[in-house]
Amino acid sequence: MSKTSSELIKENFAFNYVMFILDSFGFGAAFALMIPLSYTPDVAFEISNSIYAPPLIIILFYTLNIFGQIKSSTGRKKEQDSKYEVIKWGIVERLGIVLIFISLKYFLESELALLMFLITYAVFVFSSGAILPAYFDLVSRVLYKYRSIFFAINLTTGSAAGYFVSKYVDTKIQINGLISGFQSGILVVIFITSFSLIPLLLIREPNSTKPKKKKFDYYLLILKIQEWKNLYFKNNQIKAISRANFVSVLPESATPFFSIWLITNYNIESSKIGIWVTLLLLSQGIGSFFVPIVATKLGFKHTYIMGLIFHFLASVFFIFSPVNLQNFIFIFAGLGAGALYTSQSNISVEIGEIGEAGNTNSMLTMFKLPGLLVAPFLFAFFTSKINVNYLLLAPLLSSATGILIMFFQMKDKIQPQVRFWLKDA
Repeated sequence: MSKTSSELIKENFAFNYVMFILDSFGFGAAFALMIPLSYTPDVAFEISNSIYAPPLIIILFYTLNIFGQIKSSTGRKKEQDSKYEVIKWGIVERLGIVLIFISLKYFLESELALLMFLITYAVFVFSSGAILPAYFDLVSRVLYKYRSIFFAINLTTGSAAGYFVSKYVDTKIQINGLISGFQSGILVVIFITSFSLIPLLLIREPNSTKPKKKKFDYYLLILKIQEWKNLYFKNNQIKAISRANFVSVLPESATPFFSIWLITNYNIESSKIGIWVTLLLLSQGIGSFFVPIVATKLGFKHTYIMGLIFHFLASVFFIFSPVNLQNFIFIFAGLGAGALYTSQSNISVEIGEIGEAGNTNSMLTMFKLPGLLVAPFLFAFFTSKINVNYLLLAPLLSSATGILIMFFQMKDKIQPQVRFWLKDA
């Protein structure tokens, strides 16, 4: 007698759990170098010597990452098999990393250096967003329980891998400078991500089928936006978290500027970047680790609020004593990033319809897009015109408003659940 899908999921649960965790080492190593909270804005600034290069990186990352999510989410059906999509975009993501290395290796002295870096970075960023809807659906399907612990371990192990990569890069930066150190780090990331693709290939999804190829259709995009609109108005939990995401995005936009402001305004050596990134990644893992522990009692509503409080304190430290508290600035920014990312990952799985985790996460992320598009250029534009402390009042207000929305408008604690997809039940 053949086994049902739910029986197969239970049978392979521990194996899949381990495979996802092993894959997270590649994810962590890559994002340690590639996210705007890390080296990439400083690398762009070093290549171009323009204050507008870092916001380009920040906007490119969030815009293409979100557009990648929209593109993938638009073509997905409810409870659609996910493994092939995850593998496809995982391969493209790794190809993007290789292209970034090539751009820095062979075009660094060219007038096209910044352009080539941005183009190759765009390949990585788009694919890293496009993988997410299928990835969240795959996680929500095969990891039917202990998902909150998984997301915490996933980001913690990823941050651990990122920590060691950033320590290595920091050493290379001290010896050879920022660009050369970054290149050395990319080679390590290529090695790690190549091996981390193996556990991704080994994940066992019941009756996994290869989806039919679909061209991007703007009509489907309109339908998807309409679907999100209906979901927003009928689900009060989604409405509250969407509003909180919309107003509380400024700390995320400001964090990449912390290193630039410290170096340009307070004459701190650029060699400190490696230490700051290391502290940020390490604290990000710690922030993520505590999310399921707190959520078991208080729910993900309060871990989301906790993340915003950490971001609020990072801005406070910068305003009052940026030189003396420079390490604490990045520690608390990392704690905030880890707590917020892991909280939203869990919220997407728990409050959305069953089999729609990826779609829900894409929708919630969309509400961050306006702030992530506009704020980086505003920060760059006003950096040389007004005191940085006045600029940081915006992230402070943004964090505080997000906290108030979640506290008063989110009525549910949002605690972890055990759920199977309907077609597997």
